[in-house]
Parts: sequence; structure tokens; C-alpha cells
Amino acid sequence: MKKRYSSHEVSLTHEQMIELRKSGKLNLGMENDLSIRLADSLDYSPKSMLSSIAMHFWSCVAVGIFGYSIYLSITSAWWWFIPGFSIMIAIHRANKKGTSQNLLYEAMRDKEFYEKVRKINGWMYEMEEEDASNFLSNP
Repeated sequence: MKKRYSSHEVSLTHEQMIELRKSGKLNLGMENDLSIRLADSLDYSPKSMLSSIAMHFWSCVAVGIFGYSIYLSITSAWWWFIPGFSIMIAIHRANKKGTSQNLLYEAMRDKEFYEKVRKINGWMYEMEEEDASNFLSNP
């Protein structure tokens, strides 16, 4: 049975993580809220800034939709802000998950980024207990 471990429980180098993922023994994960903070941070973002650019673009789209719905509420029917708010929330949730997925992809390519996030205990590892036993920080 697979179990979840945090970066302070399991210590995996980039090379070990790549090897375990390729063999299907590891699922790498990250909290969605942390991914947003990392994509916003110049110190911890990956070399490729595409995930940060995409996150900011979709945030602007969400706010723009809500702003336009408020405008329609004032100039047309009062209830337009309700679907606008709902759409903004849906885009925000999808944006958080998408940013997390983008950063996981970047971790596969960018060793420096992976190691930075590992130092702040930002990764979550899902793996079998017998596979994890070789990499436990405090066995």
C-alpha cells in the first residue's frame, strides 16, 4: 500500500527521484498553496518562468471576468456578479492545480529547483513503504 511522505521524512536526491518516478515507484506532489507561493517567488521559482507567467495570466483573466460581471451588474441586470464570481473561483482553483502540475514538471527538468524546494520541505512523496525505507531521514 502506498503511503505519503514529506520532504523531512524522506530524503531523495534529484537523480533518485527521477529513477523512482521512471520505474513507477514514486508519485511526486506539492501542496497547491505552496505552488502559488513558489511561482510568485523569485528565489524559489524554476529557471523557466513559464509557470509563473501562466499563473499570473489566468489570475488576471479571473479578475477581469469578475470585474466585467460587476460592470454588467451595474449597467444591466443586478445578478451578473453571481456567475462572474463563480467563474472567478473556478478559474482560481484550476489555476492553483495547474501551477502545481507545472512546477512538478519543472522539478523533473530542473535539478536546482527540485533541490531548493526539497530544502524547504516542499515535496510530498507517495510510495510503497518498502521503497521508502531505503530513503527515510530518521529510520
